[in-house]
Amino acid sequence: MMNAKQKSQTYWVGIDWGKEKHTIVVSTAQRKIVARLVTDTTLEGLDALVAFLREFDSIGGIAIETTRNPVVVRLLEEGYTIYSINPILSKNWRKCTSVAGAKSDERDAIVLATELARRHEDLPKMTLKDNRVQEFLGLCEALRCLIDQRTSHLQRLRELLQRYYPAALEFWEGLDSPTAWKFIKRFPTPECLAKTRKNTLIAFLRANKIGLKPLWLERIEASKKATEWPVSFTAAGDEIMTLACVGQLFALRAQIQCLEKKIAIQGDSFQETALIKSLPGAGDALAPAITAIILNIAKEDKETLSSLRCLAGIAPVQDESGKRVGSFMRRRCNKRWRNIFHLFSWCSINHSRWAKAFYDICRERGDSFGNTLRKLADKWIRIIACMLRENKPYDEQKYIESLRKSSSPVYERLCG
Repeated sequence: MMNAKQKSQTYWVGIDWGKEKHTIVVSTAQRKIVARLVTDTTLEGLDALVAFLREFDSIGGIAIETTRNPVVVRLLEEGYTIYSINPILSKNWRKCTSVAGAKSDERDAIVLATELARRHEDLPKMTLKDNRVQEFLGLCEALRCLIDQRTSHLQRLRELLQRYYPAALEFWEGLDSPTAWKFIKRFPTPECLAKTRKNTLIAFLRANKIGLKPLWLERIEASKKATEWPVSFTAAGDEIMTLACVGQLFALRAQIQCLEKKIAIQGDSFQETALIKSLPGAGDALAPAITAIILNIAKEDKETLSSLRCLAGIAPVQDESGKRVGSFMRRRCNKRWRNIFHLFSWCSINHSRWAKAFYDICRERGDSFGNTLRKLADKWIRIIACMLRENKPYDEQKYIESLRKSSSPVYERLCG
């Protein structure tokens, strides 16, 4: 039983969550363990966890290595401050506390609690977003998962065709087209393609709005040799898996289109979306994705977006040791966020005069393509921060004027 003096302190909690049980440890600010609890992952276990925490008058924060768990949602709803700890960071903390590398659920929870007590001022807090934001972020995450699945199925389809049906890959350079999937579904084997009459293939192409350019006529002639390719011994099974893969791609395409419509509708309800759509090259496709990233960031960081530069892998990592001074690409980041900003930066080159000039200057200076996109993305992130701070859409002429006032070489390139 805790006495009144113990209850008046500020406590720090570490939770090692698992599929079957959660281990909870409570530490004082002096990193002394005062209580432990192990609960199962049922609703009763979650209630027991909340009841356990209510025994403490003042809990400064709770550290856990996840952002998506019923435990996190419930504790946020209860009003607790949650710190989502990167597993790489907690792994480094464990190395500092145990040279031998000992590991257990309780030890992991102890490390989270004690290190949170010491480092909480430097760690980001989670926030409970309103239901509308949560739903929008959930839709964006679902879209990302479906797109990843589509990519995986396209890679699998290519592997299967390479094994038993190379002629199909000669006929179609890219497999991301629904027309290519229809082709494979209608002509699923080399034998089927070789026996198909020229007029039938021409009719198929016309029905799918493909003009009969010389290239397509050459491919039709080459299709007669479809059976001359060496075929793997697993061709029968490969054909079945190919048709299954094509069916899944059609289903994923329908689901992705449906989600994109929902995201577009919901995205327009956020003020941030209107601001982001004013960016040159953002458009209806990238604007919701960038909006979702912004909504994911803590409110206090939106004015500077300093954390976004690091989370999206845009800010370089400084490397200074002795006389050596340099920087390198930040690899530990949210790679999807980085890809989105790289893609937006690349699109902006065709819609923004200064972005094109900046890109050309960096490339002429010897910067790589990827490094140039990161530098351009960094410029855009700073512009987005200013737009959010002032609640004003992007103004190309205003930004170019700021380049003139600062005597930027980008402005000189524009005038040259």
